[in-house]
Amino acid sequence: FVGRWGEQLLQDEGKPAKALGSSPGSSDAQVLEAYCRAYSACAGAPPKWSHSFGGSGCTATVQVSLLGVPHKFAGAPRPSQEAARADAARRVLWYLQCPGYQSLFAPDARSQAVVAKEIPMPPSNWACDDGEIEELMKAERKTILMRVQNRLQQEFAKQLKPGQSVWQWSYETDEGDAAWPPLCRAKVEVATLGRTFVGQWVRGQREAQVEVGLLVADYLDGGSGGQDTRAPTTRSSSSAGSEWGSEESTNRAERWADM
Repeated sequence: FVGRWGEQLLQDEGKPAKALGSSPGSSDAQVLEAYCRAYSACAGAPPKWSHSFGGSGCTATVQVSLLGVPHKFAGAPRPSQEAARADAARRVLWYLQCPGYQSLFAPDARSQAVVAKEIPMPPSNWACDDGEIEELMKAERKTILMRVQNRLQQEFAKQLKPGQSVWQWSYETDEGDAAWPPLCRAKVEVATLGRTFVGQWVRGQREAQVEVGLLVADYLDGGSGGQDTRAPTTRSSSSAGSEWGSEESTNRAERWADM
């Protein structure tokens, strides 16, 4: 995308600015929509809006397609939704150097993107909102066991005998727990790794398996990178897990989802 975008900017430099199809008195959001219809890089795709509300007011986020790649831009909090849209639209129009908006903003000379030796990493949710992240995490948790099992089978295919399972599961339930589903803790032995992984106490056998699947994924990620790793240890208390269980499951799911 970076190479194609650079070529697009070079092409735009030699072209005279065209008048937009917006009518006099159009709002900034309407100007942005007209610009997207006319600008070749947008291929006529209209902008898509979303809004969030907090203590500072309304923040508008607009998604614009550039060379077929969706880009999200957020404005500053404003007292109303209309003002928030206008702020975000002006920022995008400045970014795209729309005629009449070229000098509306200037980069912050003190920002990390300017003063840092390396470009800072984007936020973890830069490409989607919190709701989309939650749905992604749910989908990833549903398939984590299948993906980890496939990964083990592929990496250790030469060590496995015909019909041999890549792991052996066992479960422990809290006999004193009357709730349903009961508290459960899963343990899996991966012979090809020479490791046993013990998960946290959670509700339900399926969730217990998922927790341990995330631990195995963490180990495979660390092992493939050459980092020092140790086998988990089992503890007797109900809050115990393994040395691989100290990280929150949400963070582990997000990192596993990035693969």
